[in-house]
Amino acid sequence: MDPADSETVKIALRAQGTRLHQHEEQLGAINLGVRDLTGRQENFQASVNTQVNHLAEQLHRVLAHLEAGSSPQHPAVAHTPIVPADHVPLHAPPPRLASPERFSGDSGDCRPFIVHCDLHYKYNPAAFPTDHSKVAFMVSHLTGRAAAWATSEWARDSPTCNSLDVFTDTLTKVFNRTAPGREAARALMQIKKSQRRVSDYAIEFRTLAADSGWNSAALLDAFSSGLSDSIKDQLIPLDLPEDLDSVIALAVRIDNRLAERQKQRFKSVARLPRHQGDTPSHRPAWRPPTDTPPERRVLPSVSEEPMQLGRAKLTPEERLRRIQEGRCFYCGEQGHLLASCTAKDRAHQGRGGPW
Repeated sequence: MDPADSETVKIALRAQGTRLHQHEEQLGAINLGVRDLTGRQENFQASVNTQVNHLAEQLHRVLAHLEAGSSPQHPAVAHTPIVPADHVPLHAPPPRLASPERFSGDSGDCRPFIVHCDLHYKYNPAAFPTDHSKVAFMVSHLTGRAAAWATSEWARDSPTCNSLDVFTDTLTKVFNRTAPGREAARALMQIKKSQRRVSDYAIEFRTLAADSGWNSAALLDAFSSGLSDSIKDQLIPLDLPEDLDSVIALAVRIDNRLAERQKQRFKSVARLPRHQGDTPSHRPAWRPPTDTPPERRVLPSVSEEPMQLGRAKLTPEERLRRIQEGRCFYCGEQGHLLASCTAKDRAHQGRGGPW
């Protein structure tokens, strides 16, 4: 055979092998789709059977009412109104549940995904009559690495996909990287309230406590140890309850009251009047009077605040108070004003003033 023809045959065979591999992948995808359709068909059939049984029960009840109304042995029952079929008590419809968030395996914790799927199985049992349909539901909500693993198991008809318990256990072993009990216990020993509110601290504490496996006494000690010093000081004189929920509720109430008291303090400080020079950083230091000779001493006018020796300048608040109470700006007594204050006149005369 010509070498050129032999090479052509090899190329054709490789191309044919590639096509066969592609066909196998397509057949695998078609097989997966057919199984999914089969599961849906089973779910639909189960739902139809449930509805038929429900209608049969309603019909049986209506016939029973009709027979009771037409019976000659019980004439009093003949006047009893027949309950229409649409008034027969029906089973409550299943709750509307959101679709489970797709699980990729990257989070390292598949428990939320499994619990969300279990909610669908519990409250909509007619849609999932078999373990195979439940596993198909979980596989359809996987993505990324988890979807690649589940697709491989499903395509080769692995026994893992025939049992819900086996599938969830295997999924947990493959993609659950954490040990919930040990991780929660370690976190409980380190969690602190810090600058958070007690309510936020309690939420995180309850979440970890659910997985820790600790008894109530250990959880109570751990929660109390993580509180801030201000909350602990308030709890010391009290007889604490013996259950964790009551202690958490008590700590939350104390924290809320302390926060409310803090707000009241801030409001009181904000309402205080502020004047330039009132703060210690702006108030000028007091200086003693200079030894100015009497003949060069300048006396204040009637309209000015008293600045005589030994008397400090009145603050705006003190001026307002003396005006409201009718007191003298100089001596602080009632019954006269600064212009007619005798104490002021005597002070000026005693210091060699022109009076």
